Amino acid sequence: MSTYPAYVSQTLARAREEGQWSSAQADAAALCFDMLALFPDCREASELVYELFCEPWTVYDNRVALQQNIDEWDDRPWQQRRRLALSFRFMSRWEGKYKHYSENLEPNPASSDVHKLLAEGKMELLGAYCLGDEECTDYAWAIFTDALSRTNDPRRTLFWLGFTYADLGFFADSAEILGELCSRFDDAEARRLLAEVLWWRDNASRIPWLPPAGAGSHYDRMMGFIDPYAPTTQEQINLFRKENQKEHRATYRPTLSPQLAEILIQHLPDENPPPTSHLVDGRFLDEDDGQPGEPAEWVKKQIEQFKRWGNDERHQEMIRDMEAQHRWTRNITPPPIPRCYDPNEPPFNPKTLFGAMDDEADDDLSLFAST
Repeated sequence: MSTYPAYVSQTLARAREEGQWSSAQADAAALCFDMLALFPDCREASELVYELFCEPWTVYDNRVALQQNIDEWDDRPWQQRRRLALSFRFMSRWEGKYKHYSENLEPNPASSDVHKLLAEGKMELLGAYCLGDEECTDYAWAIFTDALSRTNDPRRTLFWLGFTYADLGFFADSAEILGELCSRFDDAEARRLLAEVLWWRDNASRIPWLPPAGAGSHYDRMMGFIDPYAPTTQEQINLFRKENQKEHRATYRPTLSPQLAEILIQHLPDENPPPTSHLVDGRFLDEDDGQPGEPAEWVKKQIEQFKRWGNDERHQEMIRDMEAQHRWTRNITPPPIPRCYDPNEPPFNPKTLFGAMDDEADDDLSLFAST
């Protein structure tokens, strides 16, 4: 640290101080990313982010939040990318000036042609993000390069592309695009986002709340219990690919022929995957008996919420759907230690967020209070 200005160590010390309190880990990590944007080789800042993310309640909260979107036994490869993308959204505190353009697909409002191309490219990218068809990334990039060749505002378009790829969990691609942007323009916001994206790219394999990555074996096993007639992981990919081919505006042709690609693969060195975190023991996935069980606590709270909202047929149907959808959602045990709250911060009061409420509404909010 002696090679860096004094404010670097002071900022990291502040991050450590803030990061000891409950729910402050993401804000503390943002301070580290600020330093990494200025000093990309600052290892202490990078390791401090990981240390903050290993806080037991941060791990628990993220596991529960992810489980509300994807069951932990769903180990299809694209679901792991979705978990990474969702984790990035949960934990990122980046509020760059281009985020509005990124979220609203308006990198260059004056050029409707580019706007349309970007929308088409994103739809292709979603084919890989949501459906697992990796060929869609090739279609997407072909469209995006067309847009870049036409746009009158490459700076905003590159920024939109970099943010979009990161938002969907394609961190390596995002880093390449943002790196190109930073090489062509002096953009502090791009450097800040790039620092965060690079960290997620380099640490994706050890995010402590993610279940072990897989190829769909756990999913296929569980679906064998849930619905023996459901398509397997590979069958799903083939089905989605067949449907997607009908929508493509042009036939994609790979840059490398299959024969040349095979030769290159044979000469690539074997990759040893980096060590992964053992904060969450993934052996429970192998030991799952595949039978419906007791609903997870967050499922029970959601059902109780529906009951408080009403007892008519519509709410009863919502409850039945919730029970059916999450019969195989396993409960996640909270940490044995209590949350550590900042004594200088006032206790959380839902009314400060939602305004005046009656007692019943207050009770509703209490259902979602932290364990």
